[in-house]
Amino acid sequence: MGVLVTLLPHLFYMPVVLSAGCVVVMMYGLWSLLLRRRPWFPKVWVKIILMIVSLVVIIKYSGATFSSEPATAFLVVLAILKVLEIRRTRDVHVVVLLCFFLLAAQFFYAQSLLYTLYALAEPPWLVAVLMISFRPTGSWKRYWFEAGLVIGQSLPLAIVAFLLIPRFSHPLWSIPNKSETATTGLGLSMTPGSISRLIPSDRVVLRATFQTLPPKPAEMYWRGPVLWRLTGETWRALDVPLPGSPAPIAVRSKRWVQEITLEPGSLPLLFALDYPDQAPDGARLNRDRQIVVAKPVSSVLRYTVVSHAASLDFGAPLEHEQRLALALPATGNPRARQLAADWRSRDSQPWEIVQLGLDYFAMEPFTYTLMPPSLGTDAIDGFLFVTRRGFCEHFAGAFTFLMRAAGVMARVVTGYQGGTFNPLGNHVTVRDADAHAWVEVWLPGHGWVRVDPTAVVAPVRVEQGMEAVAAREPDAFPVSDHSGLLWRPLRQLWDRVEYDWNRLVIGFDSSKQHKFWSALGWPHPESWELIVTLVLAIALFPFFWALFARIMPAFRVQRDPYQHLYGCFCRKLAKAGVPRHPWEGPLRYGERAATLLPGDARDIVLIARICSQWRYEHPLASDKLAHLKSKILGFNPGNHG
Repeated sequence: MGVLVTLLPHLFYMPVVLSAGCVVVMMYGLWSLLLRRRPWFPKVWVKIILMIVSLVVIIKYSGATFSSEPATAFLVVLAILKVLEIRRTRDVHVVVLLCFFLLAAQFFYAQSLLYTLYALAEPPWLVAVLMISFRPTGSWKRYWFEAGLVIGQSLPLAIVAFLLIPRFSHPLWSIPNKSETATTGLGLSMTPGSISRLIPSDRVVLRATFQTLPPKPAEMYWRGPVLWRLTGETWRALDVPLPGSPAPIAVRSKRWVQEITLEPGSLPLLFALDYPDQAPDGARLNRDRQIVVAKPVSSVLRYTVVSHAASLDFGAPLEHEQRLALALPATGNPRARQLAADWRSRDSQPWEIVQLGLDYFAMEPFTYTLMPPSLGTDAIDGFLFVTRRGFCEHFAGAFTFLMRAAGVMARVVTGYQGGTFNPLGNHVTVRDADAHAWVEVWLPGHGWVRVDPTAVVAPVRVEQGMEAVAAREPDAFPVSDHSGLLWRPLRQLWDRVEYDWNRLVIGFDSSKQHKFWSALGWPHPESWELIVTLVLAIALFPFFWALFARIMPAFRVQRDPYQHLYGCFCRKLAKAGVPRHPWEGPLRYGERAATLLPGDARDIVLIARICSQWRYEHPLASDKLAHLKSKILGFNPGNHG
């Protein structure tokens, strides 16, 4: 059972074939244990074949790349194969040690509080298994008590190690992680229905606290991928990002300083409110005003960024940017092209064409729905003139197409809009369900300006969030109703706990470590000082625990009275020249000692007989135990003078 509890999280990240095989083996082992049947142990060649097949499956699914997930999957297979050959106590110890290693490997997948609580529930099982292997005749209650005592004794040292292990700005080593388990969320492309599929997901994307006055929900646009190219019905980001830095902002309006805790994701970028001023350390601000990093974020990341509500950017787009912002497929959607040509024929300025587009969405009977009808060929024409029912990607994609066809440079921006304010933590939580798409158009004298056609059709989506929209279509997606009087406070409380966990534990970096020790009177500790202190703490820990146990009798280790008294008896005989052999029981040892020490034979046989009865037959009454204790303490073999 302990092995099953430890390996269970890994099964969700392994190939399905391997996971199914591991489950079958573990169920067979559990069935044999419950029915007290002797399990079948495969021969060596069978295990070799199973190992080779497993390795081939792992290589096939991982693409022959070395990363944490295929390496961990192979270790899980080895642990399962080791379970198949458990015959001796040593095999049990090997399996338990493998499980401890796999317990640590679980944090390759996630470091959330829920995951950590699950991991903390596993060591008692493994420690109890070790204790059973050494003393199989004890009671389960005793095993659990001692396992909890051992783990409780180690927790103070674990806390000290957490506070003293030096934090570095970059890891000492890196294991590639090709995980696809965190790829829920936005991608680098958008087709009708791609964003709406995120609505059922309650996964947290980020949490943000504001060091300035927070923006209104309608102003919260969390900038993500910028999509320039239209191929068929799909808008895509550029394969090669635009070179250079963004043009400087000439005029700034509202200023927001936000501290963001970003959850792991599949994109190599950091989200921030429009428009970010500069990138935090370790990232850069590209020409699309995206905060990009070298690789996808694989663990919880905290950073601070400054954003502005609007900007006046006098830097004109470069020539190749202008071509990209006006590019359209050569054919398709003729009615949309004709509508845009009509707007353009009026000799309108770009801002007037933008207003014509917004007026068109406002005056025509468009409907924002979570269940839009399917579209055939010329999907934009079908949406604009036939169904007129869609989600944010329909509105953003169609509006961008119209602007480009009318000669106005435009591009699609995806990200998240809004968020849920948590009064307990005074922070905003953004989830997958808040995914959104909007448009940016180029206006002379203003630069790239955000335009959200969805806000014209469904202002409730922008002002009140996705929950308000989903409540109107309860059958559209299985969105949980979080408005209940009981559920909402519980959800906010758990969200606050997770936020504090990420902030205080996962986000305990070098700066926080220095602040912590500085507050305790140790300013700016060097890394080598922390390491030396940690080594000293580990060396002195047993002495501190012994002192604590002496002060607090309840925490003293309760010695087995039999082992104590019988051990005293054996030591006295060994001192008299008759040491006990490891295989000798009390009676056999007493008989041999009585033969070699005839002057003390009577006392030796009596003590050995009582100890044997105590150990193997029934516990002694208190008066007999006191008598045995006095006999052993007064026993002095070889001294008859």
